[in-house]
Amino acid sequence: MQDYRPLRGIKILDLSALLPGPYCTMLLASLGAQVLKVESPQGGDSMRRMSPKTFEYLNAQKDLISLDLKNPRGRELFLDLAATCDVLLEGFRPGVAARLGVDFDPVSQANPSIIYCSLSGYGQDGPYASWPGHDLNYMGIAGVLSISGNPNSGRPEFPSGPQYSDLAGSLFAANAILAALLGRASDPGARFLDVSMSESTGMLVMPRYMEFLHRGNPPKEVFMARGPYGVFQARDGKYLTLGIVEDHFWQNFCRAAGLDELAEDPELQGWLARNQQAARLIPLLEQVFQGKDREEWLRLLSDADVPVAPVHDLDQWTSDPQLIERGFFGPKQEESGTEVFPRFPVPGMGRRGSGEIQGLAVGRDTGKWLQERGLTSKEIDSLREQMII
Repeated sequence: MQDYRPLRGIKILDLSALLPGPYCTMLLASLGAQVLKVESPQGGDSMRRMSPKTFEYLNAQKDLISLDLKNPRGRELFLDLAATCDVLLEGFRPGVAARLGVDFDPVSQANPSIIYCSLSGYGQDGPYASWPGHDLNYMGIAGVLSISGNPNSGRPEFPSGPQYSDLAGSLFAANAILAALLGRASDPGARFLDVSMSESTGMLVMPRYMEFLHRGNPPKEVFMARGPYGVFQARDGKYLTLGIVEDHFWQNFCRAAGLDELAEDPELQGWLARNQQAARLIPLLEQVFQGKDREEWLRLLSDADVPVAPVHDLDQWTSDPQLIERGFFGPKQEESGTEVFPRFPVPGMGRRGSGEIQGLAVGRDTGKWLQERGLTSKEIDSLREQMII
């Protein structure tokens, strides 16, 4: 099946660095957009040094341009380039783009139909707007930390794992950009999108917040994985997840595991009731799972229509048969030692990124783009000598 890339012909200027903005534009590049990543000539994106493989993953599908936006000539070249693009995304702290002269007003004057997206921690206004911040700070604002970690610790805890706020902001920014592109058919004027990572995280918290409102300030442990909804170790030391919420799944599990007497226990009917019986259930289930190896449990419980799945380490999940069968991961390239990156998570849509960090030098594609804008080789060499590019 030929990949469907609905954003072919869309050109995006990416002024962001680290994770949130580049992740957003990576998604758009996967859908066919042409992304021009603009970096400073002095070292480029900090992610190059923090995590080269992450930089490769985020930016392998993009053209790489270096411009010194603090130099008037660099800013002039940038605005000339912005006039040819459909979308601009920046991830500066509020006020920085204005000081550089590349905020919405001058860009929209250069391009009256530009979609200009600012992705920041707290948004462009409000008492926190100028505060520096990272993923952890935004999770704190949105209430994530208050319902994370060990409920017996008595304090908010950082949930190790993905960068929830960074990625939530990326996804909402991509969603807003796609909606604005669609809206150009009826309103072709310039559009400013103010995306806050803390507010985007708040949207992820809303289902839990509704539980909070419904139950009237429930204890923290109500939000934790409890009872038959958690991680268990099998006899061979491997782990699996048991995701039982509905009563019929509980009954299916009990009968498959030889716990028929618990299937109809009146104290274990309903998700909340089973949570409240966690102190009784968890030790029992831990003992039961020690009776078989993980593969035996996976076969037995999946056949019984019970929500169960293996727990993978990061060096194992790329070999999961489900992900391989659907082509989410491509084959490893043994000769080069690299891997093909995952495809866009909708089969038949988007493209799979791949590349090597050595081929992603700062400003790799600058000359090509400046030539397309009419600059001569001599002019481009002069800009390099002045460190403007």
